[in-house]
Amino acid sequence: MLIWRNWQRFAVLIALCASGCTPLDVTAALGISGMTTGWLDVGLDDLGRNKLVPTISFSLTNRSSQRVRTLQLNGVFRRCEVLSGDEQPDSVSPADPEAGTCAGEVQEWGSALVRAVGRAGVEPGKNIGPFTMQSVLGYTGEQPRDEMLQHRDFVDVKLELFVKHRAEQWTKLGEFHIERQLLTQE
Repeated sequence: MLIWRNWQRFAVLIALCASGCTPLDVTAALGISGMTTGWLDVGLDDLGRNKLVPTISFSLTNRSSQRVRTLQLNGVFRRCEVLSGDEQPDSVSPADPEAGTCAGEVQEWGSALVRAVGRAGVEPGKNIGPFTMQSVLGYTGEQPRDEMLQHRDFVDVKLELFVKHRAEQWTKLGEFHIERQLLTQE
């Protein structure tokens, strides 16, 4: 009798795992919409200079046929590599011609971690968000904010967006150019 009960428990565990333990193809299951990128005016720094930081805001759509639970997002900001002459970048962050992004510097220029979906999950076809990610690093200057974006030493930035479903490995969801536009806090 004891063996039969353990066998029943094992069968139930297998059935549950088969229905919910299979890895989710997050790149196919999640869609990105309502994206805005730009440089957020975060006010003045400690020295009284204007400060702009790269920022992205977006929503996610569950494109799969199942409820998606437990998602984390990690955004890694990288400045574009400034190459001279015929230098070839040896980068951990190559350019993505399809996304229209640059080769990024090896060093991160800030990151943001977001717990996007908890255990309750998100139903098929439903949107979640918006999520906003911003770097703590940015540019400071004494000139007006719009002039800062046109300064000769301004280097563009991209964001590499990664997603983690449950305890699976981080998967790259995409990368996005941070537009040279001024955003203000509401």
